[in-house]
Amino acid sequence: MLRWTESPTFNCYTAPQVITEAFHFAKLANQGLLASPTALVEFQKATGLADFYWEITYRQEAQAKKSLSQILAEVDGLVIFLHGWCGSHYIWEDLPARLVTQYPRLVCLNPDISGFAQSPYAEDFPKIKHTRIDKMMAAVEYWLGALDLFPANALGFQNPNGFRKPFYLFVGHSMGAGMLLYKNQINWQNERYGCYLMSPSMYHRDRLRKFVYRLVAMAMLIPYTKFIRILSSHLVVWLAMNESSQVVKREHTQNFKDSPLNAVSSTMNGIGNSPPSPRTDWSQFKLVMGHRDILVDPRKMLNFAEQLGFKPNQLRVTMGDHYFFSYDKNSPMAHKHNREAVLADLVAFCHELAK
Repeated sequence: MLRWTESPTFNCYTAPQVITEAFHFAKLANQGLLASPTALVEFQKATGLADFYWEITYRQEAQAKKSLSQILAEVDGLVIFLHGWCGSHYIWEDLPARLVTQYPRLVCLNPDISGFAQSPYAEDFPKIKHTRIDKMMAAVEYWLGALDLFPANALGFQNPNGFRKPFYLFVGHSMGAGMLLYKNQINWQNERYGCYLMSPSMYHRDRLRKFVYRLVAMAMLIPYTKFIRILSSHLVVWLAMNESSQVVKREHTQNFKDSPLNAVSSTMNGIGNSPPSPRTDWSQFKLVMGHRDILVDPRKMLNFAEQLGFKPNQLRVTMGDHYFFSYDKNSPMAHKHNREAVLADLVAFCHELAK
């Protein structure tokens, strides 16, 4: 288990009394802050990642300051944010901070995943066993297990009345939402958890999009194709997030340029080559999409959800594009309303799980 009280802290006051701390798996291992000296090597072998970066956001009461380990021991729930392809933890902007402001007894974990940003793959051309969307989800769960955040009883959550455990809320967008459809059902059967999916990327069920995206992925691997890479970057941004905030657009464009082309291509292929999900229980899942989503066809996604057994009260289509929840002054006003609706959804979901 990570000895949180000895970990370096990077304070980022994005809201009153809200603290964000940043962590690198490799840095913690090098500083001897992981319980096992082989934890990093085992993590790298299991996930194919060279390192893993995440931020933890929580509310600190001014009158009674506590360490992060104390916060975790008393928390009601953990919220894990999973971004999409070529994204990073930045795409969530202030959602984690606003969430812990409205529900103080939460801790939000916001990682960079699947080889992007500060969580790169160890190899420039990662193996398909690490880039398939189901394997990406397994990597996230392995990370939580490596930190003893799952299973919950490893943390020894206690209260005066005896043993207590937190709930988990997974919030995913695009690729991150698609990953949640592969969440391990058996290992989590004794946990309280929910999954909030936004515009899930499941294009392996859409033949046209699968063909187009795989064609783009292969084109990126052609030597001396800097022009194709730049064009693809701007095309993806224009199609998928034309109405999103400038922060989201810049982050995607930068990650597209900075990430190794082989990793970008392999990840895209991995999303399209995923097997059927083995899950049978979808009762704690909610799905939200924008009606102008170009990357994920809302009609086909809703048909797929119906086939899985989703109920009408678990589904919602709102006005907006693939980034329907991202807003700045250049975005449609609908995106601003969507952002508030998403925040309200997450707070309500947390209260539901807390019961």
